[in-house]
Amino acid sequence: MRDDHGDRRDGAFRVSPFNASPDLHDAYDWPDPFTLIDSTLRKTLFTAGTLTSIDGFLRIAEQLALAGVRHECLNVDWTGATAPPERQLELLRAVGSRDFGFTLNVFADTLLSDGTHVPPVGVRETAELLVDLGADTLAPGIVAADGADARARQLDELEELFDAARELGVGVTVTLAQVGLRDLDEMVPAVDRAVELGALRIDLMDSVSSLGPEAMKAFVRAFRDRMAAPVPLTMHTHDDFGLAAACAIAAATAGASPDVAAGGVSYRCGFAAMEEVVLALETLYGVRTGIDLTALTRLAHTVARESGLPVPPLKPVVGRYAHLRHMPRDVAAALRDGPDAFPPPSSCYAPEMVGGRLEWVWDGLGTDDMALALGESRGERFTAQEAVAVRRALDAAVAGIGEYPRWLEPGRVAEIADRTLAELRAAPPAPAVDGVAAFDGLAVREATEAAYACCRWAPWADRLVAGRPYRTFDALDAAARAGLAALGEDSLVALIGKHPPIGADTRTEGPPGFSAAEQSSLAAAPPASMREIERLNAAYQARFGFTYLVAAEGRGAADLVADVRRRLRNPRSRELAVARAELTAIVLGRLRRTVAGEAVSPS
Repeated sequence: MRDDHGDRRDGAFRVSPFNASPDLHDAYDWPDPFTLIDSTLRKTLFTAGTLTSIDGFLRIAEQLALAGVRHECLNVDWTGATAPPERQLELLRAVGSRDFGFTLNVFADTLLSDGTHVPPVGVRETAELLVDLGADTLAPGIVAADGADARARQLDELEELFDAARELGVGVTVTLAQVGLRDLDEMVPAVDRAVELGALRIDLMDSVSSLGPEAMKAFVRAFRDRMAAPVPLTMHTHDDFGLAAACAIAAATAGASPDVAAGGVSYRCGFAAMEEVVLALETLYGVRTGIDLTALTRLAHTVARESGLPVPPLKPVVGRYAHLRHMPRDVAAALRDGPDAFPPPSSCYAPEMVGGRLEWVWDGLGTDDMALALGESRGERFTAQEAVAVRRALDAAVAGIGEYPRWLEPGRVAEIADRTLAELRAAPPAPAVDGVAAFDGLAVREATEAAYACCRWAPWADRLVAGRPYRTFDALDAAARAGLAALGEDSLVALIGKHPPIGADTRTEGPPGFSAAEQSSLAAAPPASMREIERLNAAYQARFGFTYLVAAEGRGAADLVADVRRRLRNPRSRELAVARAELTAIVLGRLRRTVAGEAVSPS
């Protein structure tokens, strides 16, 4: 049953090696044989408001069989009446009359009483009806008996049922509900008697989610330890606390196979979802479940389509969002590497492993790098200006969406990008505008990007943008100066460190390329002078603990060599003040360029 693949399977999944720790696996006691049972059909029937037709149930059954389900469970409940709901009989008749390749295990409340209240329909007639309709195994439920006499009558009925089952040529499994709330001393003797009579399996049900995962392990171990003879166990868990899959897996590690339903369909909060339990067992625990993982998505969506109950977008494994990427790094990776790359962005398993497909959308978190990646995926290299224009156009389109989902699908992204690029490449140069007014009028994100490019300090840029409108450059200048003056020493040193040293390669700076323009006067400097600047930069860094910073525009190499030598004689406190003044000059020069139209244009 175990698959010793370790922590990865090439092209399929990669998980932490801690999952394969021998210390963990030595504590597991997997059921042998591992017998996953499925309740999708009955749980779909029991889910409130569903629209499933009998033909729809048969289509679901076909998909269950294709997925590898070998044991399916149905219910027929008389609940004190002389006939069960026709819908339950109709479903059993339809599924039981066809060969799907799985056994059909049918629970009925009239197969065994509580020993006190005798149902109008007896054990033998119930058994005959269910077998006539296609049941392969009968599933009586052992409920708590009120006293010794009631228990004795109940056990007599149990013996009668096994006799009838043998005559009808079918097997018997036994169901116990509400197991977490019942006394082991009450349950185990009846189970032992059922095993003596030939019970094929004991199906345990934590019907109201009374057991947490750790308690579930303890319960299953205790139940197994108390049984007189071993027999396969299963565990049925609901999702009242969002722990159905976790509890089903916990039960499996203690020796009880899981009872599951595709998509987690059921009443109340749902059921242990087949796709969650199976995928986790296969990848995290190395357990072969017998289920075809590639069928999981198709199966869950067949249930949704036939029942009318949509798969929740955030549903693990099979929901739309499970393999949908919208975060900037994820989208950029998906665009650059393609949907089939492994490992996929932000996932430890390939979507194809469960029959899914990696998708991406553009929402309100778009970045210039996403736009560049979009270009690369199309075989193009956008300029920085084109990437910004495309990103702004896409962001504007997203902002104009007034209902969920607020995103753009890839096809719409391509349309907007094509139109934006065509307009940009055909447009004449933009007319001059009032720079401060343009800055005041920018959207918050564009204004923040423009401000950040001037200083490269996010808190300063945020405060500067929040202070708009300025209307005059004097007001903008004053706000910029005040923000720089307020920087503490640690922040000042960190900010200085974000500026390239004098003479360093500025080609990787990115737009708008301020440093390259400011140091352009050094382009013709003699190599010896540049080597001396490099040596002095290192000496300055060693003395003060931060980068030599100077407003270099228009200054030659000899001037800068003299400046750094002079500043090396300053005490550190004095040099911090000089560096702050130089930083202020640099930032204000960049800000003036920006509002003059070199880096800012109206949105």
